[in-house]
Amino acid sequence: MATELKTIRGQFQSQKTNEMENTKIFLTKFSGGIEGTKVQLTMSNQGNLFTHIALNKEEIKNLIKELQENFDL
Repeated sequence: MATELKTIRGQFQSQKTNEMENTKIFLTKFSGGIEGTKVQLTMSNQGNLFTHIALNKEEIKNLIKELQENFDL
């Protein structure tokens, strides 16, 4: 069962116009089976096309560490 966590605003570089466009990023927590709980980041990237990234617990920790170190959080 998936749980919607939060929707945040973001931007992506359009391949059509080469400019930054607004988008929403949907954060969803879900069971990854034997890999454990995961989080999926989903965003629309042009029209009705969507792309996503799924991270396990270790990958989430690495992402948090990188953000904290590089953005003085």
